[in-house]
Amino acid sequence: MYSFQTLLSKIQGSSIIDFGDLFNESVTLFKKVWIQGLILQLLSILIMLPFIIVFYVPYFKLVLETSSNGVLDSTAFTQGLIADYGMSLVWVYLLMLIVSMFSYVLYLGFYRIVKQIDHGQAFVFSDLFHFFKAASIGKALGLAVTYLFISVVATLLCFLPLIYVMVPLMFLLPIFAYNPDLSISEIVKASFALGNKKWGITFLTLILNGILIYVITLVTFGLGVLFVSCFIYLPQYIIYKKVIGFEGLKSDVQSIDI
Repeated sequence: MYSFQTLLSKIQGSSIIDFGDLFNESVTLFKKVWIQGLILQLLSILIMLPFIIVFYVPYFKLVLETSSNGVLDSTAFTQGLIADYGMSLVWVYLLMLIVSMFSYVLYLGFYRIVKQIDHGQAFVFSDLFHFFKAASIGKALGLAVTYLFISVVATLLCFLPLIYVMVPLMFLLPIFAYNPDLSISEIVKASFALGNKKWGITFLTLILNGILIYVITLVTFGLGVLFVSCFIYLPQYIIYKKVIGFEGLKSDVQSIDI
């Protein structure tokens, strides 16, 4: 891995990235890792499915109980929701939040796999769970909490700051995945340094890729999102590779400091 100061030096000294090259390289890489991206999406769905069922079954049951001739009694529905499911829904939301954090850790493993495949190495399924090891799970979850905290604060500040911070936040995953020995504060600082340096091209790529995925989802009646959703994570990898690179990086997690 690189030291924190080396990361900052590489980021500050980086050259301009051509949008066409970024998109073409992302497409080329997608052709190599779309199967792994599909596996990632299916795993995320399997993890979230029990909690989605627990949440929506009582919700729809209450809708039926408070509806008459197809018309929902909103007052009765609200009262019933609070009286019957208030505390249970709080716990469901908390559990879904925790599960979402673990899904976040899965994406760390996905970035590790993307690098391996891009460098001609074989895909190993267990690498998706690489950051669930005792040596790194604490910091990985801490990073997920940090991501959530920054997002919430930015949203509360009249939402516009969220548009700014969402670009640097996108680089938290690759920077941690490829530099696991950095502290959480160093990962955040490096992510914001890289995000600020490449904000324009990253934001433009995010918007255009989001539109592309949306269109594919509509055309395929929602099924296509399972296959192409990982595409939105690939430009960050390409940008990281062009700006920082992987020369001399350790392949495994050595030590984890907070």
